Amino acid sequence: MEKKIGEVTHFFAGPSAAVLRLSEPLALGQKIHIVGATTDFTEKLTSMQINHSPVDDAKPGDDIAILVKDRVREGDEVFLVTAEPKSPAAKPKAKAKPKKKAKPKAEKPKAKAKTKAKKPKAKTKAKKKTKPKAKKKRK
Repeated sequence: MEKKIGEVTHFFAGPSAAVLRLSEPLALGQKIHIVGATTDFTEKLTSMQINHSPVDDAKPGDDIAILVKDRVREGDEVFLVTAEPKSPAAKPKAKAKPKKKAKPKAEKPKAKAKTKAKKPKAKTKAKKKTKPKAKKKRK
């Protein structure tokens, strides 16, 4: 299950860091999902800073910087990933019936491929290169 907790306001390619504006609280170790037009990945928070100071958690309204494994874009949405509750009505999967083994097919003798006799190629005579005639000097 996912809950929207903010959006990306900036991205720094050098350190691969994103700046997020939060609308919900967030803490280190939580799993986030970043989604945008060309962005879609899930990542566990390993680093978080506010004004260049490391923090363990952030509250709504904070602008935080986090390290990300891939490029993000301004306007990408950030979701908090939470474990989905197990439904008691989930049915166990039915066991698959064993498949019958197919009988091996009798091998047919392979016919030999007919090869055509190759005709020797006619050799062409190499043309002699002629040197251009030297011009006579006039006096």
